[in-house]
Amino acid sequence: MRYLIKFSKESDIKFISHLDLMRSIQKIIKRAGLPIEYSKGFNPHMSISLAQPLSVGMYSLGEYADIVFTEDLDEEYIKDKLNNNAPEAINFIEVIKVPKKPEGEKKVPKSMAAIDAAKYTINIKYNSTKNLKEELIKMNQRKEWNIIKKFKKGVEKQVNIKPLLKKFNYSIDNNNLKLQVLLSCGSRENLSADTLAKYIQENTTEVNKCAFINIKREEMYGIVNKELVPLYKYVTMI
Repeated sequence: MRYLIKFSKESDIKFISHLDLMRSIQKIIKRAGLPIEYSKGFNPHMSISLAQPLSVGMYSLGEYADIVFTEDLDEEYIKDKLNNNAPEAINFIEVIKVPKKPEGEKKVPKSMAAIDAAKYTINIKYNSTKNLKEELIKMNQRKEWNIIKKFKKGVEKQVNIKPLLKKFNYSIDNNNLKLQVLLSCGSRENLSADTLAKYIQENTTEVNKCAFINIKREEMYGIVNKELVPLYKYVTMI
């Protein structure tokens, strides 16, 4: 039975890699004693897949994992078991049983394939924000926000990232720029929050280059009837 599980990766572990996060989830499941399904073959591994990887240095309130168990379990039971065996920096928020479709109907896609957008909060430090609002207004008036992106085999290409920006709100306070953005995310189109933050830094003045950019992923979304819905709701609506 497949379950979609929403969890947080707190700020304390923002510097661990995607692979290390996967290993942590595997250890939690083992400690919890949950009946996880294993793949077949000479090197069996747990049937777990994580959604869109989070870059090292970011943290999140909206990470997702697809996990297959060999038994049909109560959702609250799974959540309690996971939280009771998890470190403080990982909190399991939602456990949703993925509905089985009748034979002949299309299966509910895994979270990685379902993602269309992600919401982020980004904080960028400045030495002075005296001219920042004016710079952001002018930037937003541009038709294109072009970056140089590296592809396979070292090929570089100019890419306009502005169409991948679905929502862009900001506030300025005490030499800090707080961005609340909704970005294209997933296998079809993808704009990483750190790429956007770097573009903002390169196109504004008085950036505090010694300060760390604080990036938090708030949620990931799929599309149902042309509307974005959080993934934990998506699986029961599709």
